[in-house]
Amino acid sequence: MPVKTDKSYISPTSVAGATTVDSAKAHELWKARAWFIDPRKPEQYEAGRIPGALNIEYDPGTPNQQLTADTLAAEVPKDEEVVFYCNAEGCDRSSWGAALAVEWGWSKVYYFRDGFPGWTTAGYPVE
Repeated sequence: MPVKTDKSYISPTSVAGATTVDSAKAHELWKARAWFIDPRKPEQYEAGRIPGALNIEYDPGTPNQQLTADTLAAEVPKDEEVVFYCNAEGCDRSSWGAALAVEWGWSKVYYFRDGFPGWTTAGYPVE
């Protein structure tokens, strides 16, 4: 499950067990107070994020790896809606995060493939 760094990488269009959403649906979920998980590096998160998003970094095989079933469970109840996003189709952190959440037993998992760039392009608020 390594993080892809090749600039030619294209993330999957869907994640088994998760619902893929566009910017408009992600915004609806945000307004409904769904949990948003930003698995990017802390410096990317600090540079700009969806308001209220939690930074739980996904970077397997490194000391930076934070996303585990336990760290997610400490923040997000398994029966609540949770949205994973990162830096659009060139980033695999959100697809892995969503896939792992499904594997770990979360039942309302959303994969926001367009991520932070899609959110900002739509003109939605940022922190």
